[in-house]
Amino acid sequence: MEDKELEALRNSVRAIDKEMAALFQKRLALSKCIAQCKLKSEIPVFDAKREEKNIEELSGLIENLSVRPDFVRWYQMLMDISKKVQNQWIRGENK
Repeated sequence: MEDKELEALRNSVRAIDKEMAALFQKRLALSKCIAQCKLKSEIPVFDAKREEKNIEELSGLIENLSVRPDFVRWYQMLMDISKKVQNQWIRGENK
């Protein structure tokens, strides 16, 4: 592989990473809004059935079965971060 080709591929990955970082920030901002709604409605932050449904639906979009478990781990970590943000918001931290 030529250096230019490698550099182009890395630049493409970097562009995707930047998009993911922006989407991550948007997701966490929405998590705070969700925390507000849950607090008003007295709904717990953790909903095991909803998480399992989300994991099932989204992991089904991953066509390559060999990486599906990796996606599930990544998505679970993302949900854990969202729950942490929600709990922090509810406790009055980082508002």
